[in-house]
Formats: sequence, C-alpha cells, structure tokens
Amino acid sequence: MKKKMKTPLEVFHVETTTGELVKAWRTNFEIPQDQMAFACGISQANLSAIENGRREVGPRIALRFAAYMGLAPDIILYPNGFESEPEFKEVEKRAKKLKEIAG
Repeated sequence: MKKKMKTPLEVFHVETTTGELVKAWRTNFEIPQDQMAFACGISQANLSAIENGRREVGPRIALRFAAYMGLAPDIILYPNGFESEPEFKEVEKRAKKLKEIAG
C-alpha cells in the first residue's frame, strides 16, 4: 500500500526552514536526493547539507529549487514569510519610529 502524499500546502505549513521545506517536498513526492540534485544542477552533498541545515540557500539555488518544484523563489527563501524574518521586523520598527518622530 502506497503512503498518502501530503498536499503542497500541508507540507509548507509544517516546515519552518528552507532545508526542512525542500526535504519534505522531495520525500513527499518520493524523489531521490541524487535526482533532485542533478535536476537542480547542484551536488547531492550540497542538497543533503541544505536539507540538514548545514548550508544556507541563496537566491540562485532558491531559483533552481523553485523552478524544479514549481514554486515562487520567495517561498523557498522565506518558508515562514519574509515578514517573520528578524531583519524585516527590525527595519519595520525603525521606520515606524522615524515616522513618529517626523510627524
């Protein structure tokens, strides 16, 4: 009996890091790591490091994953939404403070 695959939304709402998201997507669709790595033009070792949180994903690799997975690159880069990133929150807070001072 074949296991029931999760829908993409089920996969995305559970995972919190890019590596977890990629691994969940790949295993959900039963795609071997070496095949996904080959299709994305990266080494299997690099994909393994990404999936296990030992390597960050930059925009170029996110673009490759997005093309393979049929997603927008921002979902790969920011699986929890860019609004949840500390840098975004910091700039947002500073901008608000400047607006209060100015007006």
